[in-house]
Amino acid sequence: MVYLANRIVSIVDDEIDITDLFQDAIGSNIDGISVVSFSDPTLALEHFCQNKQNYALIISDMRMSIMTGLELLKKVKELNPNVRTMLVSAFDMQDNPNFQKYLKDGVIDSFLEKPITINRLCQEVRDEVEIYFLGLKRVRPQIQKNCRT
Repeated sequence: MVYLANRIVSIVDDEIDITDLFQDAIGSNIDGISVVSFSDPTLALEHFCQNKQNYALIISDMRMSIMTGLELLKKVKELNPNVRTMLVSAFDMQDNPNFQKYLKDGVIDSFLEKPITINRLCQEVRDEVEIYFLGLKRVRPQIQKNCRT
């Protein structure tokens, strides 16, 4: 599927090898999006704040030193509830009460457990971007919150 307007897909993981791999895989397999990556969630949040109207999806690792993926995705959804969010982790998250709450509340739209194949990653990203664009066709609420990092 080719989208009319490029939207941003961001990858946030403190392991640079992962961000490079995911960025290359997604960027070369999915048309109509711009892929950016960050190894620092604070920088990722700053970029999001400056470009929040252009974001379709943020993919975040769970465990990072500066802030967790849950904290990052919660801030993102507060700033733009239309953006899709994907949490990725090598750890079992099913018993994590915050994960369960954020999943139920729609802070996390999807979850992938590492290790993940490139094909599955790309398919999940395609699915999330498609859901984002379908949501934009239905309603385009204004982004109400300002960034405060």
